[in-house]
Amino acid sequence: MTSSYGVGCNAFKVTAADGKFSAEQIYANKLMANHHGGVLRVGEHIYGHSEGKGWVCLKLKSGEAAWEEKRKLGKGSIVYVDGQLILRSEEGKGTVSLIEASPEGFREKGRFDPPNRSEQASWAHPVVSDGKLWLRDQDILLCYDLTGK
Repeated sequence: MTSSYGVGCNAFKVTAADGKFSAEQIYANKLMANHHGGVLRVGEHIYGHSEGKGWVCLKLKSGEAAWEEKRKLGKGSIVYVDGQLILRSEEGKGTVSLIEASPEGFREKGRFDPPNRSEQASWAHPVVSDGKLWLRDQDILLCYDLTGK
């Protein structure tokens, strides 16, 4: 679980025995304090934006940071596609960045600034369906073909 506003993240182990559930806290820290852009689990790592830290890759089992990157892209939303993460900054130009979903580091493979950007923060998550990337920004909807066809 993760929340911003100074909360951070917690991991719990939930078990069932004799028809009853119990939860044990595994860790609690402030390494992942996600506002509303969401976080994703890919393998044994959690990816997302953390207030004050930037984009973070967290080791799921220990809660330790595999990496942090605060300079390259502002806070925003995230989606996973074919071993890659598409990150979208909610403010400014609404920059979209493609990075490897790797605990080895923030490895950016490309980026672009969508046209027709509104002047408001865009909180809609990128959506990938049928080889197409959909980006919504207030009343603007953009579609990009990712297949190269």
